[in-house]
Amino acid sequence: MNLREEIAKQREKLQSGEKVNFVIAGVTCSGKTTLARKLNSFFKNIASVCIVSQDDYFRDLADIPKTAEGYLTDSINAFHTSEFKEDVEKLFANEMVLMPRYDIATNTRISKSKLVNLGAVNIFEGLHTITLLEGLENSIKIFVDTPAEVCLQRRIERDTAKFGIPEERIRQYWEKCIWPMSKSYILPQKELADSIFKA
Repeated sequence: MNLREEIAKQREKLQSGEKVNFVIAGVTCSGKTTLARKLNSFFKNIASVCIVSQDDYFRDLADIPKTAEGYLTDSINAFHTSEFKEDVEKLFANEMVLMPRYDIATNTRISKSKLVNLGAVNIFEGLHTITLLEGLENSIKIFVDTPAEVCLQRRIERDTAKFGIPEERIRQYWEKCIWPMSKSYILPQKELADSIFKA
């Protein structure tokens, strides 16, 4: 599927009153949020847009699976997956949904007070969203396929600047925790995607 052509088709769907749903997945720092924002910019002047991030459903750090090498934050078990799916179901039942607010700096949920309404365009983005929303009807599933070395470099730039984590520690964490979880849980979603987006 050519993503640009498909986006143009979805714009035509909106004009006939149909809803447009995008499900975006990919490894950490692959460009999922950037793509979601670009889609938002494309559609926001012609339709209401709802963006839901799986990151808001992270478990508190104490509840995230851990090995001797560190926390497995890229495992699907690091998230409140049932809650995520239930909230999405409520959203499509045309209910107003209170979704979580998560603070990545402290790895804790701040509240569940973010009021979200279904839009004409709905964008779901996160590490495992294709797996979690595999049965979502009328959706375009996009896997953001970015080289691992690019994702790692972005992760280094982000975590050193934002959190002050030393580069060597980030590289070790990537090798021991992030990349193994990516291979187990995230990369297999490429087989389920409708479109592979090269970021």
